[in-house]
Amino acid sequence: MIRILHFADLHLDSPFSLRSVREAERRRTELRSDLSSIMMYIRAQKVDICLIAGDLFDGESVTPETRALLERELSSCPSCRFFISPGNHDPLTEGSPYKVMNLPENVHVFSPQKSAVRLDDLGVDVYGFAFDGKNDRNNPLKGYPALDETRINLLCCHGDLDGGAESPYGAFTRADIASSGFDYVALGHIHKGTGLQCENGVYWAYPGCVEGRGFDETGEKGVLFGAVEKGNAAMKFIRIAKRRYEIVSVDVTGMERMQALETMRETARHYGEDTVLRFVLCGETKKGFVFLPEEFEGAGYPQSVELVDQTVLAPDFTELEQNGTLAGVFYRLMRDKIARGEASEDALKYGLLALDDRNVADFSMEV
Repeated sequence: MIRILHFADLHLDSPFSLRSVREAERRRTELRSDLSSIMMYIRAQKVDICLIAGDLFDGESVTPETRALLERELSSCPSCRFFISPGNHDPLTEGSPYKVMNLPENVHVFSPQKSAVRLDDLGVDVYGFAFDGKNDRNNPLKGYPALDETRINLLCCHGDLDGGAESPYGAFTRADIASSGFDYVALGHIHKGTGLQCENGVYWAYPGCVEGRGFDETGEKGVLFGAVEKGNAAMKFIRIAKRRYEIVSVDVTGMERMQALETMRETARHYGEDTVLRFVLCGETKKGFVFLPEEFEGAGYPQSVELVDQTVLAPDFTELEQNGTLAGVFYRLMRDKIARGEASEDALKYGLLALDDRNVADFSMEV
């Protein structure tokens, strides 16, 4: 039995280009801190083998700070063997940082030629390969040297499960896993973790990305750690991420503003202060709601709260028919135009939203 840690898709030096300069640097620092946390866990748990299944870097250009940190952290775990299979974001090209870093002897970076490394003291063979460009249609589960069935056989690779023939990122299928013969397949590329899976006696997993970088990467993020032996594996999820992103839909149909606010506040308090939370408001309301970020501040609330308003305005048309407000005048004007075929119901809806100080752009936002 061997103790292994498996992670992928850390994306060091991500640009975070939509953030402010200060926030972008803070997020990059958090990613570097994640790497240090992983190495600390490796030392504490006396991990035998660490499998890094691609996209350790976000691109082929790496800052001197990140390069120095990686060299230092890998050197701090001399008893662990590291195997890196470069992916589509950090392919093994002529300009690859893997070719210029001073990596310690316990680190092996796979090449585009599929190969295996024998660890005779552990009775383990580790297989893998590297992407050699942004697009790689090479099936990552096929084409390796013959397996020695008397040893524990591990595969570390980057690829697109069920990606189909059109995928440029190493597409493969569950059938490929089932027929591969490996004891454990450590995968990278898919940012949502699968947990430990098994196909025809072959154990496999995507750990997901180490740290969520936006609302397209929700939930807790981290690594997989556990033990692998011939014909069996037991891996568990270990959270590493410094923060997490979550999206929650709230139906505010029939609610007044304060009732909707308290509903959201109660929901928000279920998440920790490490959470970046997005509320998506839906349902029908007679009047538009406007909420301020400071209404979700204080102990017990998420790190930050964002609101996307997708409610449908359902005003009291009888009242609009009779009152002399600007909204009433607009309603009567648009009602006549709609009757003559000169305007649409959507024009009426969005006009009333605008008069109610609602940001109509929110209603077309995809979450």
